[in-house]
Amino acid sequence: MDTVTRFDPRISGLSQQVKDLHDPQLVYMAKARDVRAEYIDGALHLYRHEDILAVNKHPDVLGNGGRGGSFGHDGRLIPLEIDGPDHRKWRRVLDPMFSPKRVGLMEEQIRELARGILEGVRADGGGDLNDLLCTPLPCQTFLSLVGAPLEDLEFFLEFKEGIIHPKGETTEEIDANMAVAGGKLLEYFDTFLKEKRTRLDEYDDVIANLMRAEFDGEPINEFDLINVLFLLLFAGLDTVTASLSCILAWFGKNPDRRAELVTEPDLLRVAIEELVRFESPVPSGMRYPQTDIDLGDGLIVPADTQVNAFWAAANVDPTYHADPLRVDFHREKLSHMAFASGIHRCIGSHLARLELKVAVGETLRILPEYDLDLSALTYDNVAVRTATSIPVSV
Repeated sequence: MDTVTRFDPRISGLSQQVKDLHDPQLVYMAKARDVRAEYIDGALHLYRHEDILAVNKHPDVLGNGGRGGSFGHDGRLIPLEIDGPDHRKWRRVLDPMFSPKRVGLMEEQIRELARGILEGVRADGGGDLNDLLCTPLPCQTFLSLVGAPLEDLEFFLEFKEGIIHPKGETTEEIDANMAVAGGKLLEYFDTFLKEKRTRLDEYDDVIANLMRAEFDGEPINEFDLINVLFLLLFAGLDTVTASLSCILAWFGKNPDRRAELVTEPDLLRVAIEELVRFESPVPSGMRYPQTDIDLGDGLIVPADTQVNAFWAAANVDPTYHADPLRVDFHREKLSHMAFASGIHRCIGSHLARLELKVAVGETLRILPEYDLDLSALTYDNVAVRTATSIPVSV
């Protein structure tokens, strides 16, 4: 693999084609229906649900291909970029910390945060929901999750943008800018972990519990703790921000459907699953097969191919989903790949669902008739689909 030019999905042709579209689902559905698979910039793009599922579940497919260096950090993110037996060991350590029961303990705290923000928006007569709610709420939840002080919120808001949405026109420029932000976060995490160890008995957060845990019979070292923190930073901050922003923007564009949910709040759980499917905040993910994979009908994925699995296309694949462009609050088959699939399925999916349920529910309760300024609504669909501006009046 070292001799193969690394594919960068951030600057690939398809990412650039949809980068600011309000409705990239139209492009993704056409890809799944008419193309199925194609090579773009040296990577095999897969668009259909069943093909991607087969690759994700294949035992000889790696989630990272032995690479690291994601998000401005040289280490391999745990467990996302770990494969084989070590991945299974890490999941056994981490999964209980993100179980529905465990994350459920945070529900009232998240609700109070959301309620305070939304009541402020109502008192002010409106504002930008991305800036006021979608961005800070997941960040505050992340700080609580790892036991970091809430007064560090502004620091994380500043540097997570440099990590997840770095500026640049080429891979080299993007990586260089990302590395600057990554270096700042690395310094913060190093100090944060050292201070936490000195008062470990005072904490009951994920990182404190990892400090007390073992991996292969040994205490978990600082380097691995930082690799977990970088993953939680990405998964806990930006993907929830992106999901929430897209959902609230969609309700702003579809006030009749919003009214339906206000009238029937019991539909909230299905509505969120449907909107996460439809919006697919993380459009794709890379996979690295170690052997040839026969997907049927003449489609072979060669060993050592860089595969860009397009979750966003799979989620609107008309060969799998009935009427995929319709957001159906009564859809019976709720299967989707917004949280990936296979062994690398998102470790924080239960927490993400909880945050979305609480934040969307509180928004519909406190701002049931918010009016979205459609002329000022903007999206960024590169790497993570986000409604970057959601100006509303109430």
